[in-house]
Amino acid sequence: MGTDEALVVRRGRLMHRCEICLARWAIQISTVVMLAAAFLVPQFVTAAETDVDYDLTVVVQTNAHEGPVFVTSQGRLYFTTKPDFRASDTHVAINYLDIATNKVVSFRLHTNMANGMWLSRDGKSLLVAEQGTLTSPAAISRIALADGKREVVVDEYQGKPFNSPNKVIESSAGWIYFSDPDYGHNQGFKPAPLLPMAVYAHDSLSGTTVRLSTSFDMPHGLALSPDENLLYVGDTAAIDGRSSYDPSATHGIFVAKLLTPDSLGVLRSLLQVPIGIPDGIVTSPNGDLFVAAGDGVRHYSDEGKFLGLMAIENGAVNLTLVEGVLYITADTAIYRAKVGSDKLSD
Repeated sequence: MGTDEALVVRRGRLMHRCEICLARWAIQISTVVMLAAAFLVPQFVTAAETDVDYDLTVVVQTNAHEGPVFVTSQGRLYFTTKPDFRASDTHVAINYLDIATNKVVSFRLHTNMANGMWLSRDGKSLLVAEQGTLTSPAAISRIALADGKREVVVDEYQGKPFNSPNKVIESSAGWIYFSDPDYGHNQGFKPAPLLPMAVYAHDSLSGTTVRLSTSFDMPHGLALSPDENLLYVGDTAAIDGRSSYDPSATHGIFVAKLLTPDSLGVLRSLLQVPIGIPDGIVTSPNGDLFVAAGDGVRHYSDEGKFLGLMAIENGAVNLTLVEGVLYITADTAIYRAKVGSDKLSD
């Protein structure tokens, strides 16, 4: 073999070795990229993966944002509408769905920016978390089901107006619990807040209001355990009404023991939703939690174990549970799902 031929062979061998090295590097880089993607890309859980069929169906397509409240005696589902902040007359209405006819009927065309609602203990009125406006103070109110008459329950704490109450619930003993984040100011329809964001307890018998906690970044959804010994609170600073979604901010649910109706024990983190924020929360008779989140309604045990998903394309906002049936508001539609005892944890 001549000198030139030997040189060609050596060059060929060198190129072959380089090709092998490049191939190995490509495999290694590809592996690293796939591993990184597994950690960086959210792992979505589909309804099929949970192996639970909740028989989720659309009841009606309509503007249905918050509430919702089912009144068995009337066969009606009351809910609040989503405001259009681009409109010249931005407002929130309270409508109801007639379950027998599937027709949506107007109940109150204009409200004080009503948001979450609850059926009062006597079943005669809606308890409403009113966010207020630039000129009208926020409040927790009662709206009579018979005639729509409005009565203010509480609209200030220590002489200062609330920020923008979001959710309201009532215990069997008459204590009203409500969250007061500052979404109204962040969304531009409320003045700057004068109070820290907090969760409150109001005694409807004595008229006393107690600030339970200011430990949340953005207090939101509320629920009581079936025995009313525990209070669940959603903390949702990941969507603050002003900025884009921030997954590094709070998007979970905390729980604390109610030492007395107006005193909380130590808060502990129960769960975080993987998509969006935990908005509305309800508990089932056995203590399971159903949580409206960015991918639909998520089903958890009372210890925060994920049990199932009712997938809704653009997420769910709020929900109510009545006799094994969930009614879910999702801004553009109302959904219904079956969550009887066979779907609940042991």
